[in-house]
Amino acid sequence: MKETKYYQSESVLNSNKYGSSSALSQEQQLQQKRIRRMKWLFVLLLIFGYVVATLAQSGVKDIEVKAESVFEPTIKDAVKLSDLPEISDTVKKIANMQYPIVSKPLIAKYDVIPIEAAKMKNEPLSKLYRSLLKVGMGTYTTPYGEFWFNSLRTRDVAYGVHIKHLSSSSHLKHVGYSGYSDNEGEVYGKKFYKKHTLEGAFNYKRNVSHFYGYDTTENKLTKDYTKQRYQLFEPVVSLKSHYTDSTKLNHQITLGYYNLTDLYKVAENNVKLHALLNTFINKEQLFVAFNTDFYNHKLPNDTFNDIIVQLNPYFEKRGKRWMVDMGVSATMDAFSGRNSKFYFHPRLNGQFDIYEGIIIPYVGINGNLQKNSLRSFSTENPFITSTLNYQNTNTKIKFTGGLKGNLSSKTSYDIKANYALVDSMNFFVVDYTKNGTLDNQYKVIYDNTNFFNVSGQLKYQYKEKLHLLAKGNYYLYKTKNLTRAYHKPDFDITLTGQYNLKSKIIIKADIFVIGNQFAYTKVDNGDFTYKYEPKLLKGIIDANLGAEYRYSKMLSFFVNFNNIANTRYYRWEKYPSQRFNVMAGLTFIPF
Repeated sequence: MKETKYYQSESVLNSNKYGSSSALSQEQQLQQKRIRRMKWLFVLLLIFGYVVATLAQSGVKDIEVKAESVFEPTIKDAVKLSDLPEISDTVKKIANMQYPIVSKPLIAKYDVIPIEAAKMKNEPLSKLYRSLLKVGMGTYTTPYGEFWFNSLRTRDVAYGVHIKHLSSSSHLKHVGYSGYSDNEGEVYGKKFYKKHTLEGAFNYKRNVSHFYGYDTTENKLTKDYTKQRYQLFEPVVSLKSHYTDSTKLNHQITLGYYNLTDLYKVAENNVKLHALLNTFINKEQLFVAFNTDFYNHKLPNDTFNDIIVQLNPYFEKRGKRWMVDMGVSATMDAFSGRNSKFYFHPRLNGQFDIYEGIIIPYVGINGNLQKNSLRSFSTENPFITSTLNYQNTNTKIKFTGGLKGNLSSKTSYDIKANYALVDSMNFFVVDYTKNGTLDNQYKVIYDNTNFFNVSGQLKYQYKEKLHLLAKGNYYLYKTKNLTRAYHKPDFDITLTGQYNLKSKIIIKADIFVIGNQFAYTKVDNGDFTYKYEPKLLKGIIDANLGAEYRYSKMLSFFVNFNNIANTRYYRWEKYPSQRFNVMAGLTFIPF
């Protein structure tokens, strides 16, 4: 056991000194090579010394040398290696290395020359002309003339002038002189600012007509005796903002005035202020509409005033496929000699796009107060008397439901129904209360009415080549006191079309159909007494056809055929219309 321990300790020492035979370092290998070289050198020296000694003995006497020593032969213990064999992996694992990059700006030693953006060459703008003159002459001695003058393209201002004249010297059979004259002129202008647009206009109208609805076999009157003339002066100015920032308060303010007079010393003055403000609150848009109408009516024997103040705030919210607006309208009506009245009307409208703009149903609940004036009545019926009874019409509530959309890129439609409760709806009837007159002037009467209406419209447009429009209305009136809704037709239909043949020939056609209506008429009993009863007026059909030939951009010719059916119809009782008539003329660009 002791020898074993010795061997093990020696092997350990050898191992610590030189290391394992399989794991000798390069330095140790070099040292071993030097030892082996020294051993061979020592052997060569021994051989060389032996040769030299042998050669020397050949000339020297033998010398006997006797050496005495004790030799004990021994065998060196073997050294046993106890290390196990190992495979040395020469592939070393390299740790993750990080290389920090220090960014430094690269300063160019030259200046970059910018290149202008490429521009597409657009088609040149069409040439504009400053003026347009249109003149013509028709049967029934009907001269016509119209002139426009406008500014050209500009960034700052736009202005223009428009003048029109249309008259007739017709004298229809069995009635009085039916000539008329319509004249109007307008001067307008716009000034464009960075965030606003300022507009102004001055309108003038002079309309002459005659009360020709009487029997000439019983009365022979001059045309001056039945003449009526309305003359209007109207300046208007407005300011409109164009803020793109939703936090700004956009506004549109319009201030207008007009003076209307007739030949019977009746005058009407009106001052109207309209303001519309809107802004966004979160994602909802708030609108506030404010209106003030002041009317002054001067009659031959009386003067009265009427002021209407209206405030209408409402919210509007839109989605990708829907829209809703809701609010309320508060109105005060202060008529001189009467107690002031206050009205509150609802405002609720909504629509929803069911399928890609093809089917869009919509509904609404609304109401409003309508101002009735000499201007509104004379525009609808020029044969009214000068001494009218004025009341305003109050639509207490109106329910609306409809369907609209686009059937294609060329066709659109709109169908809707309305039901309304209306107080003081106006109706025109012949004024039989004036003794010694011709009974050929109309007055206005009022009645509370339940009103129902169904309307539809279909439009087709193919580029600039073909335009077609068809629309119609059906009306149903349920009056509270009146027997009939006088001079209110039960339906109307309008068909219009225009065809453009290579921008050289333009053809236009119109067809108007008005249903039956009732008039309030006086019937002679034969014993110097009269009774008053409704009278049926048959429906009306009127067809017109027109054509224009464009000889050049500067000159064209036109011809219009009116009342092609050659029928004499009555829109107003006792007032027949002209039969078939023609007008021809030309359109010219002076400069």
